[in-house]
Amino acid sequence: QTDPTTLIRRAAYNLAGLPPSPKEVDDFLADWKKDPGEAWKALVERLLESPHYGEQMARHWLDVAKYADTCGYDKDKLRPNAWPYRDYVIRSFNEDKSYARFVQEQVAGDALFPDEPDGVLGLGFLAAGPWDFIGHVEVPESKIDGKVARNLDRDDMVSNVFNTFCAVTIQCARCHEHK
Repeated sequence: QTDPTTLIRRAAYNLAGLPPSPKEVDDFLADWKKDPGEAWKALVERLLESPHYGEQMARHWLDVAKYADTCGYDKDKLRPNAWPYRDYVIRSFNEDKSYARFVQEQVAGDALFPDEPDGVLGLGFLAAGPWDFIGHVEVPESKIDGKVARNLDRDDMVSNVFNTFCAVTIQCARCHEHK
């Protein structure tokens, strides 16, 4: 149990990531005096319809995907084409895309939905994590360091898929064969 002012602030922060404006608080309090249940229902619906809802929820998903606008590692270069995946995730939340479809697009969108833009955009999940620019660009694949960089890159993709969608870590399988 809490007072209505605290309730609207908690709901706004949790669903939209932003505090309610003074006018929104006043409107909610006026509606609360008439019918608390309807006021709450209308508030939640309004917050879920806000474009900020997708932005707030995407923040959490993009953390899971290890999303960044830069590559990381020694040469932390900008990824000028990273933003379409970010926008795809935000739009998916705002459109209330089913989780099953969301997962399919991120793991095998190119194979399952080859003629749909989200089938390709969703694959950003596989490439959103750190990327070793030196190991992939400056060191040829014919050298051991190039092979190691590619192996680590593929391992990161597989590990992130398992860690995210299977709720189990898989990193130990790199060295161990037991269950």
